[in-house]
Amino acid sequence: MRLPHNVPDFLGAVLSIAAGVLVSLEAYRLRAYSLSRYVGDHTLPAILGLVFVLLGAALLVHSFRNEERAKAPPSPHRTSLLLCLALLGAYCLLIDIVGYLTATLIVSAFLFRVVGRYGWGTAIVLAAVLTGCLYVVFIMWLQISFPTGFFL
Repeated sequence: MRLPHNVPDFLGAVLSIAAGVLVSLEAYRLRAYSLSRYVGDHTLPAILGLVFVLLGAALLVHSFRNEERAKAPPSPHRTSLLLCLALLGAYCLLIDIVGYLTATLIVSAFLFRVVGRYGWGTAIVLAAVLTGCLYVVFIMWLQISFPTGFFL
């Protein structure tokens, strides 16, 4: 057996194909409960399963291609990505401590700064607008209660 030249793509392709097969099996199981072959709860999973399998197969073929790639320097976006993941982890902790609205205001300001590369003033204004819109839609309009936090 010939080993792939790009092992991460190969593993991603195998996982994608496996997920597509599992989703397709679930769609086949749900098909028994529908009135029509083309409309029902099974339609979206069937389409998604097919897309997963097709894209996984394309990636699988691509992982075996022998492409000489020049060594590229590390991406400058890696730091931003890791910082975003750390901010989302902090967001999970902050929700329980200071509440949903305060945590959303704080973390979204940092995310606007990191992802959007806005200045601090613009990031804080955008975070306040975002938090205000979320408050109006979810708390006032839909009347969904969010965590208030330990300190509030």
